[in-house]
Amino acid sequence: MTAQTRGMLDLGPLDRRYLLPFDTGELSERTCDVLVVGSGIAGLVAALHAAAFARVLLVTKARLSQTNTWYAQGGIAGAVGEADSVELHVADTLVVGQGLCEPDVVRAVVGEAPAALADLESFGVAFDRAPDGSIALAREGGHSLPRVLHSGDATGAQIQDALTRAVRTHAGIEIAEEAFLADLLTDEDGCLGALVLERDARRPTVVWAGATVLATGGCGQAFRVTTNPAIATGDGVAAAWRAGAVVADMEFVQFHPTALDSASNPKFLITEALRGEGAYLLDCEERRFMLDAHPLAELAPRDVVSREIERVMARCGRPNVWLDARHLGEAFLKARFPTIWRACRDAGFDLARDLIPVAPAAHYAIGGVLTDRDGRTTLARLYASGEAAASGLHGANRLASNSLLEGLVFSRRIARALEREQPRARRARIVAGVDGDAACGTALVRGRVQALMSEHVGMTRCEEGLEGACAGIEGLAAVLRGPAADVAAIEPRNLVTVAALIACAARAREESRGVHFRSDFPDRDDARWRVRLAWRRGEEAPAAIPVVGGESEVAAP
Repeated sequence: MTAQTRGMLDLGPLDRRYLLPFDTGELSERTCDVLVVGSGIAGLVAALHAAAFARVLLVTKARLSQTNTWYAQGGIAGAVGEADSVELHVADTLVVGQGLCEPDVVRAVVGEAPAALADLESFGVAFDRAPDGSIALAREGGHSLPRVLHSGDATGAQIQDALTRAVRTHAGIEIAEEAFLADLLTDEDGCLGALVLERDARRPTVVWAGATVLATGGCGQAFRVTTNPAIATGDGVAAAWRAGAVVADMEFVQFHPTALDSASNPKFLITEALRGEGAYLLDCEERRFMLDAHPLAELAPRDVVSREIERVMARCGRPNVWLDARHLGEAFLKARFPTIWRACRDAGFDLARDLIPVAPAAHYAIGGVLTDRDGRTTLARLYASGEAAASGLHGANRLASNSLLEGLVFSRRIARALEREQPRARRARIVAGVDGDAACGTALVRGRVQALMSEHVGMTRCEEGLEGACAGIEGLAAVLRGPAADVAAIEPRNLVTVAALIACAARAREESRGVHFRSDFPDRDDARWRVRLAWRRGEEAPAAIPVVGGESEVAAP
């Protein structure tokens, strides 16, 4: 791996191993074979499959249903249609990923999709059917043909509900809701489990685990305008970073092109399945601007649509463009998109009669904890799945509806690896001290992080802005000195950590590719930058993992 010269990272007081002082010998304990952290599709599937051979504890920050999965409207991609094939799905994923997908990972995930989707149905997920009884398929951005399975326009909620019911009734899964991951516990041999802050507990609980699966979701709350719920603060990625696991691809944050431009927070996402059914994007003159921007028009890859919307908003001097679904008719819109119909109505718009104001919003973190094809991280006995992972599936830009598929398939693969390895928990005496006084002003940190990231690390970036963002975030890290005693103190530390990783990785990558656009380096540069940037705590700058053919090195820098 080749070290990069830009993107130096200095987190000051946050660049420590643990955030709060503790002695495992003095804390209450839980023990399990497999600890799963997170309750979206990745966490629930990992727990269900691991429970077939192991004692599983599932820990989730809020309630089981409060996840990014629940918000996923469009659906889940899979080559199950008669005209489709695994090869076509692979090709579309690689094209959208713009040279940074790991081809072997893409083939593994896409090839397992049909079996994994049938697995979902066995847990009670009901996908919509066509009149002939076959699976109804929708088309979304970047797909060459209809390939997206859906349950109305609330697919994520349907999946979340079905898997939650299965987990709650499974005798082999213990559940701890409103239990926050404070830190991962490690020794020289790898991950031993986690330190967890349970609801109403005055001190953390030690969870000793044979293996730990991070399925903690994304970090959209690092930005002011996002589709992610308030709990999406990058906790798993930040904890893994502190523990010494390698993180990668942090510069790639996907913005969804069409979030409803309203006062809601998080922003309500209007699925591109609506554009797949024929809705248009219009500028301030009510002209279809995407026709001139890309051969796929409104169904171009998300990075293309988002940046074109950004340009149109600047040209028109407006905070939004318009989504036009009026020609699709009230009866169809109510039947096919009932959730969107209600959300627009509640915001004062009639989907069948009004132009709907939409604008891009931070939506999906492509980067995360670096994994191999079976979800293994560079830290022994630590696995990652879903949005918390950097699996190499998405490259520089995620293909629409491949996100739920990633969590589903990788968690199945993780469970198969764990079944072969049969991990068992072991204890160790760990004592950690944290110097300094308790931090002050932490309540203001989230807003300041969001302001810096939204202004300088959004869809369009440049050296001057990124340098300012990195410096500003390092200044915020200096504010967060001393121990963090509770969730309210740890969350801003996690946000500052992941924001720094995103901003400084974006500064390091001096080209434009996928969702990462540098106005000062507007061209894609395969000669220098067909690499994935990977970092580990203690290193000032990222190192590069070359992407070569179907294989790449996945090892600690």
